[in-house]
Amino acid sequence: MAAAFNLINEFLDALNSKKIVGGIFCDLRKAFDSVDHDILLSKLEFYGVRGKFYELIKSYLTNRYQSVSITSKKSSHSSFSRWRKVRCGVPQGSILGPLLFLLYINDLSTLFKNNQTPVLFAGDTSLIITHSNQANFSRDFASAFSKLNNWFAANLLSLNLNKTQYVQFITKKHSYKKYIY
Repeated sequence: MAAAFNLINEFLDALNSKKIVGGIFCDLRKAFDSVDHDILLSKLEFYGVRGKFYELIKSYLTNRYQSVSITSKKSSHSSFSRWRKVRCGVPQGSILGPLLFLLYINDLSTLFKNNQTPVLFAGDTSLIITHSNQANFSRDFASAFSKLNNWFAANLLSLNLNKTQYVQFITKKHSYKKYIY
């Protein structure tokens, strides 16, 4: 709920200030499944997580195995895959999963300027860009999108471009030229 409030607040503040405002709404491919354990653990150390708590998180992530079971409804026959070691990802459906993912992407917010505001909520990552000038807005948008893509690649996350959306917000009183990015 706080992330939605932050998004709406950013949009309204920009529109009330007669600024150009747009949002990039990111869809990451298998976000929770793609978290690299080594990168996550190094980020936890950087944030000061050490000692027994670090070892607890490390044991939570490492030496996990999974198998897939398929049961036919018609014949009650079951098939099982071989057990495989889980090399990346945080467990979904757990309380720690979203928290660990947020810690994984927490440093994303350090990349952007004052008029570029990331809003992070578990697997949903959004970026709000505002400016009073259309040319500077377009330049800042391109720069922010490039930084976003580079950060995702460096952290072994993949942006699903078919589901990622860009929306420019305008009021009825102030329409801006439509630009395609």
